[in-house]
Amino acid sequence: MMRITLPTLSIVAHLMRQTNHELSGIGATRTLHQRFVKSWWAMVSLLLPVAFLIHSMSPLLSDNYFYDAWLSLQSSPPSSDILIIEIDEPSLQRLGRWPWPRDIHARLIDRLDAANAATVVMDILLAEPSREPQHDVALANAMEAHGNVYLPLVLLSEQPPGGPYRDILMPIPALESAAAAVGHINILLDNDGVARQVMLKKARRNTQWRQLMASVTTPSEALPDSTPVRIPYRGWPDHYPSVSYHDVLEGRLPGSFLEGRTVLIGMTAIGMGDRYNMSLLSHDMMPGVEVHAHLLDALRDDKLIYQVQPLLGASLAGLPIILLMLLAWWLRFRFMLAVVVGLSIGVLCASLAALNLGWWWPPSASLIALALSFVVIIWRTQATLLAWFEHELKVLYKEPPILPYQQYSLALPEGAKLYQQLQSLEFALARLVNGRRFVFDVMHSLPLPIFILNENGAVLLANLKAVQLGRETQDKPIQHIEALPDVVCFEDERGFSSLWPPIAFDKESSPSMLSGGLCKDLEGNTYRMEMGRLTTSTTTMPGGWLVWLVDLTSEVEIQAQRASMLNFLSHDMKAPQTRALALIDAQQENGNALPEARFYRQIKQSLRQSLSMINDFIGLTRAQSFDMKKDFVLFEDLIMEVFDQARPLACAKRITLNSEFNDEDGAPVFGDKGYLARAAFNLIENAIKYGHEDGQVWVSVRADKHWVTLEVTDNGPGIHEAETERIFDNFHRSEGPSGIKGHGLGLALVKTVAENHGGTVHCSSALGKGSRFVLKLPSEALD
Repeated sequence: MMRITLPTLSIVAHLMRQTNHELSGIGATRTLHQRFVKSWWAMVSLLLPVAFLIHSMSPLLSDNYFYDAWLSLQSSPPSSDILIIEIDEPSLQRLGRWPWPRDIHARLIDRLDAANAATVVMDILLAEPSREPQHDVALANAMEAHGNVYLPLVLLSEQPPGGPYRDILMPIPALESAAAAVGHINILLDNDGVARQVMLKKARRNTQWRQLMASVTTPSEALPDSTPVRIPYRGWPDHYPSVSYHDVLEGRLPGSFLEGRTVLIGMTAIGMGDRYNMSLLSHDMMPGVEVHAHLLDALRDDKLIYQVQPLLGASLAGLPIILLMLLAWWLRFRFMLAVVVGLSIGVLCASLAALNLGWWWPPSASLIALALSFVVIIWRTQATLLAWFEHELKVLYKEPPILPYQQYSLALPEGAKLYQQLQSLEFALARLVNGRRFVFDVMHSLPLPIFILNENGAVLLANLKAVQLGRETQDKPIQHIEALPDVVCFEDERGFSSLWPPIAFDKESSPSMLSGGLCKDLEGNTYRMEMGRLTTSTTTMPGGWLVWLVDLTSEVEIQAQRASMLNFLSHDMKAPQTRALALIDAQQENGNALPEARFYRQIKQSLRQSLSMINDFIGLTRAQSFDMKKDFVLFEDLIMEVFDQARPLACAKRITLNSEFNDEDGAPVFGDKGYLARAAFNLIENAIKYGHEDGQVWVSVRADKHWVTLEVTDNGPGIHEAETERIFDNFHRSEGPSGIKGHGLGLALVKTVAENHGGTVHCSSALGKGSRFVLKLPSEALD
């Protein structure tokens, strides 16, 4: 792109200088100057609204990245008097399961009062009375004795008056009256799930509820009404000093350590309490009590971050565009890349400077608008210059080139310019004729069904794929686009009606392309219908419609397989390890410990199950992804080896293995011995796994001159008929009457091995009568 655009801009600058000086009297050059003036005003008129529109969509995800990056540069030490008392795992182990009796909180507040803690903020919701009323009384008395204890409330989804649900979770009256103040602890999450904003004052029930930290520090009249403010995080999680709840309760801290401090009490134990992601730059979660500590610090230091007003933000977003267009005209459209890069750096610096002053101005709108402006300027300068050349050459090049023709290079005598122009005209006409033929050839060779329609939807031209699609259900090709739903089946009734009739394309502003719903043909291929408007090359007036069907069959199948694989990895693969960890945790508890032999046996069983799934998964993946090393194999000998491997499994369930071999040559096949053995073992193991104890499994190998057939039959509980075809799908888990559930890998490997060897596998079963699996492989005749 740069090899074309930068020389073009140099030509533009040269011609504009000539327009203003030497060639001001030449009509064609004056026309070029007028074209550039019109294009300049058109670009200004287009790009400013675009900048305003992009700003109206703020915050964009990129804005959140910029904000988090800028904020991470402003890390500062926390206030020395803020201390977090954590309800952490050691406290839960020491004091018991949550919730604790409230007399424990009362004793903690008494400890803090005795240590002269200045302020106590409890980030614990006390919305229900205690089972022991005297505990509530003790906590209320402790709060009144301290005199500066603050409690939280939660504003839920707003309900109409008299509604069936509560819209505010308040502390119980006894504790509310004993508190110095109450405040809400609601935190706003941005569209990326990050907690960056809070409402310092929020209306509910005709009352303005202050944020809990604002209740501690700021009078109500000094807070903004219904305006979110941003939390200026001073660092990453664990930035503030903290102590364990039970350490304070048991008096393990010196009294001077708590004297004069503002103490925040909240939940930090994993899996309990509220935790928030506070930056896109880190996946660490911050407990809600620490978020409130950052907010408290900002309120006391008056360092909150406010969002720039929408009108001012939109004006700032458009300012770089105005500067760019002025510089473009002044520099005659030269050095545009350097100008755009410089303005972009200026925008980023301005955003960072505003954040340092306590204001957040999202820079993405300006950056996107600048990038778009650069593209538009290059596009318009090229278009204007090409239009001027077209004006000069008149009818020589009315159509854009389609084929990469080689221009004639003749040594013409002096004064033969006219002959050269005539030669160019002849070449241009030949190019149009050949180009039209080329378009038809390209259309018919494209792998997508394509229809070219007139304004009313009648098919003017259809390529070979489109004709074949119509003849699958009809004797003739599609004559009108409204007949398309008769040929393919749309998954949603709006999949076709959302595109035709083309209501979304209006005269004022029409998108270049619209996408419809998914559809399937008779062969099960999945397509997505897309449509665009066709315009004439000379008037750019609507000239018809282009409709094409994008083949998404592979993508749909891959997506389904990926979803199944992710489900397998996230559930089945983790289950044995999770069970092993649970056994270890239980073994460490004195009351739940298993006998040592049983404990090791169950651990060993879980690890073997995990290893088996990993081996099956790797085997299936390799079988599907890599070529197999095939060689001459005697299938009967291979089955005998597999028999020896499976016999211990059968003995464990007291199952009798029966075999039948009737080929004198040993049933020769050509294949990968390892994968064939694995497939045969999976079939026999499957029969043993789902068979009844004291049952029987029959294995037979038969061969003729075309096929070698392995049959594995059991007298187990059988399989539902609907499952017999699906059990060979990747990661499909079938739970039969026996209640045993597989992990969807073993039979999938069998099917993959069979197909890679040119064979087949199928299952027939009846509930209560057992199942029969048949694996057929091409026979390899002995010389």
